[in-house]
Amino acid sequence: MRGRIVMALTATALVAAGCGSGPSASAIEQNRTPQTTTTTEAPPEGVVIVRITNGAFRPSNLKVDCTVDSVVEWRQEDTSDREYVLEARGGEFISPPLKTGDTFEFPVCDFEPGIFRYFASIGRTRIPGSIDTRPEQ
Repeated sequence: MRGRIVMALTATALVAAGCGSGPSASAIEQNRTPQTTTTTEAPPEGVVIVRITNGAFRPSNLKVDCTVDSVVEWRQEDTSDREYVLEARGGEFISPPLKTGDTFEFPVCDFEPGIFRYFASIGRTRIPGSIDTRPEQ
């Protein structure tokens, strides 16, 4: 019986210690900022974000409701030194070279509803993506 009480108290103490939040005492003493931070920022109203990371579009196939959104923005977040040039297959747009941190916007809802297919090339590899602006059927 005594062993179970000791185990229960030990487990409770471990759970309570693990629930603590915030920086460690040594980090507070050194007055340093954290090495990594997580920031979630909502896109501006009417803008849909496509992130370019690790040689891929995220999302690669996008459905845009033109009654809510009107612009697609690509954000080049690849950590390598790659440059991306986005090109629509129908010739609707060609972006300037996008280096890490650059963005490119295209007003997809200024055109007739349809499917815009686009791509970026890395050497001989073509990265595809699409934007569907057709209304729900």
